[in-house]
Amino acid sequence: MLWIYMGLLGFAIGLLVALVATPRVVEYVESETIEAPVASVYDAIRYQFSLMQWSAWPSTTGSACKVERNDGEVGAQTVFFDKKGQRFGYQEITQLDPMRLVAFKLESKGPPHVPTLAFHLVPIDDCRTQVILDFSNDISPPFHVLLRLFGVVKWTREMHVKDLDGLKRFCEPPHRTYTGEPAQQYAA
Repeated sequence: MLWIYMGLLGFAIGLLVALVATPRVVEYVESETIEAPVASVYDAIRYQFSLMQWSAWPSTTGSACKVERNDGEVGAQTVFFDKKGQRFGYQEITQLDPMRLVAFKLESKGPPHVPTLAFHLVPIDDCRTQVILDFSNDISPPFHVLLRLFGVVKWTREMHVKDLDGLKRFCEPPHRTYTGEPAQQYAA
């Protein structure tokens, strides 16, 4: 019986250490060089109509999306709906610096967290653009441990890498969506 209590005590101490030692904030940077002018890449990111075509999230999660507010402007939202048609979150453009930056905040059901995402654009020359994806998420305890334990943090990063690949395919000829279909270019 003493071994059971010792095991439970060890588990409790381990859990406490994990809660204290595991960082709350997840941060990472990914980048991709795209064979397209910075203006094309900037518009592909800021116009949610275009973003929904190259992003991995809708097809991978089976969610539907709808643009609300003025597409391509600060405040524009891509609203996410589950398979039953229930709204479960959105991403909103929070900052635009023409040809240099598109930043988003994300809101969704689930554990309390504050995710932000920024795409920094660096023109290499007239026909190539370096895209730097900067992600940060402040996750409330104890979820900061659980999301790592269950692989959600790793999966999210993998999805962002897929997003960069999708953006590249969308911006470069022959202009494809994430799922490989011909892309519909946005007509502003």
